[in-house]
Amino acid sequence: MLQPAGDMREFAKGLAAEVDIHENAPVTALVRTGSDWRVQTRQGAVTTSRVILATNGHLESFGLAKGRLMQLFLYASMTPELDDDMQARLGGAVRWGITPSNPMGTTVRRIDTPQGGNRIITRTFATLRSGMQASATDLARAIRIQREKFDQRFPQLAGMTPEYQWAGHLCLSLNGVSVMQEPKPGLFSACVQNGLGKTRGTLTGMGAAELACAEESDITRHFTAAAPPTRLPPKPIRDIGGNIVIRWKERMASEE
Repeated sequence: MLQPAGDMREFAKGLAAEVDIHENAPVTALVRTGSDWRVQTRQGAVTTSRVILATNGHLESFGLAKGRLMQLFLYASMTPELDDDMQARLGGAVRWGITPSNPMGTTVRRIDTPQGGNRIITRTFATLRSGMQASATDLARAIRIQREKFDQRFPQLAGMTPEYQWAGHLCLSLNGVSVMQEPKPGLFSACVQNGLGKTRGTLTGMGAAELACAEESDITRHFTAAAPPTRLPPKPIRDIGGNIVIRWKERMASEE
């Protein structure tokens, strides 16, 4: 199984000799200045002739594809470290993962020490939030549902309180397309992963890099030929209707 944070950090180590990596420096403005782009952060700014936006759903934050992207949040929780007694009660392999056939089902992973400790990770429950912000109410409801699901699957560990809970941001387009193009001169996008982050994100990233270098490939031809994301209904209708559909699909998924 892939440990996402570890995966990204190892990639960063491989690039460290050739690039500067600035973490915890969110972009606050992206402005066209002549033929260049000025990328502003709280700590400083960078001016460059070419920028690649690999920001997934936050493409909308930069004024692109507005009203065309579904901003979803998926919720997960992680148990405390399982002691020897808990592991004995649990039994079985120390590392495994299960992905449901129904997208609205529950994803469960058991990890061991190299991946962050002997723990169980549960992912279930989703919300559509066009403002790209999950609420405290969303998280509280997700935690309640996840505890119910956890107790159903692991009665030998029932009642355990998660040590960590969080929401992850996912972006979809209604017609399933990504946005890999040059929407403005010198500005390239590698966004909208449609739930296929590792695969689609890698491909759109490669394509955007090739476009920025004025190169053409099967990847660039595939993505630039795609239709734009389908326009969505206005926000109030979008969020209310979308969440009703999600709740119905979760109900249909039942115990899965």
